[in-house]
Amino acid sequence: MKTKRLLSASLATCVLGNLLLAGCSGNSTSASTSVDPAAEQSGETASADKVEINYYSWSEGDYLQEIVDAYNAQSTTVHVNMNQVSSDDYDDKLMTMLAGSNDIDVFNMRSGSLLANLASTGNLADITPYIEQSGLDVSIYGTGFAGTQLDGAFYALPYRASSYALFYNKKIFDEKGVPYPDNLTWDEYADLALQLTSGEGADKFYGSYIPDWNNCIYSATQEGSNLTDDDLEPLSRWLERLNRFYNEDNSHMSYTDMKSGGVDAINFFCNGGCAMYPGGEWTISDILTMLKNNPQLNETFELGIAVLPQVEKTDTPVTIGGVSTFIGINATSEKQEAAFDFIRYMAGKEAAMVIAAAGAIPAYIDDDVTAAFEEAIGVEGAENILGPSKLPETLFTSTYSDLVAIYQEEMELYLIGEQSLEDTLNNFAERRAEAAA
Repeated sequence: MKTKRLLSASLATCVLGNLLLAGCSGNSTSASTSVDPAAEQSGETASADKVEINYYSWSEGDYLQEIVDAYNAQSTTVHVNMNQVSSDDYDDKLMTMLAGSNDIDVFNMRSGSLLANLASTGNLADITPYIEQSGLDVSIYGTGFAGTQLDGAFYALPYRASSYALFYNKKIFDEKGVPYPDNLTWDEYADLALQLTSGEGADKFYGSYIPDWNNCIYSATQEGSNLTDDDLEPLSRWLERLNRFYNEDNSHMSYTDMKSGGVDAINFFCNGGCAMYPGGEWTISDILTMLKNNPQLNETFELGIAVLPQVEKTDTPVTIGGVSTFIGINATSEKQEAAFDFIRYMAGKEAAMVIAAAGAIPAYIDDDVTAAFEEAIGVEGAENILGPSKLPETLFTSTYSDLVAIYQEEMELYLIGEQSLEDTLNNFAERRAEAAA
């Protein structure tokens, strides 16, 4: 068995940094890079009898300012000063502010790993007492939110979520006379992808496409597993599925071809290279942007959204996702009660309606929010990405990113034919144990 060096500390830090930037970095337009809480206030001037809260986030869109303005207009006791920092600079500036004496009361976190780190280092206030006193029912955020606790305590509330679905090109299905995918199992998905595949070489058309960078362990997660489990059978079954897709059926572009070809997944999908594409909710905005910038593609592409394939037939499907973006209170803030009033609003229905209208997925979901999201994206099938129960793609620990990196490396060696499935699983287990030592 090959011996492999464990991730160096610098690489692990780099991997974690990439995860921190992955959550909501699509809108990187800088609104401000100032760390002065008074530098950017909401348009409304704070009243002298209101408690002022200084709120920081990366510049993720106009909807945050809209939410802050709405909150300030309805609150008689609290006024929030909005400060948006360049997306590229945010994580470094946040750490600097938390380490110093800056007057930061509330801030956003774009990953569970960052939340776990800041909770464990004492930078986040324990909001469990405020949740209990307010009567907030945290079950509205799905089962995954319970996993964000540290030693039984909550340190943030979620305001945005992620969710996976099966995206497909309706016009290809219409052209081929094949019914749209609906509540498929992974085996049915594989069969359908093979059925839709045709041609050879440069003219080959693929039934579906899963990018080489996508390390989501779909069916294993749906079985309730994750990369820390001693039982690697669910992971083994997912790897076998990938091998079928890429190498046995050739219904998906092979891992080797993706690596060597530098394929842009959304471009490939929208330009008719494949019929289906499992992916996260960000796929919608990427596709709509592609179609807006290349209107001629509308002649051959029409987006459809189906429920992510399931392990077995079920009337209660589950998908990958759940709460992904959080808002918490600085542990040194002297205005924690007022701060909680604001973060509860950010995680509630009023803010969710604004987030959904912007085409993003809020953590709070009900029928009204679903309708607002569907109207915003202009595509039917929103219930297929919002409705299913969601299981978290990662665990809310600071070291899970290391396991993802190890899995990615071993998975790649298996899928390009350099090692067996058995060696892949053994190598992963061995390296995982070394990383935990």
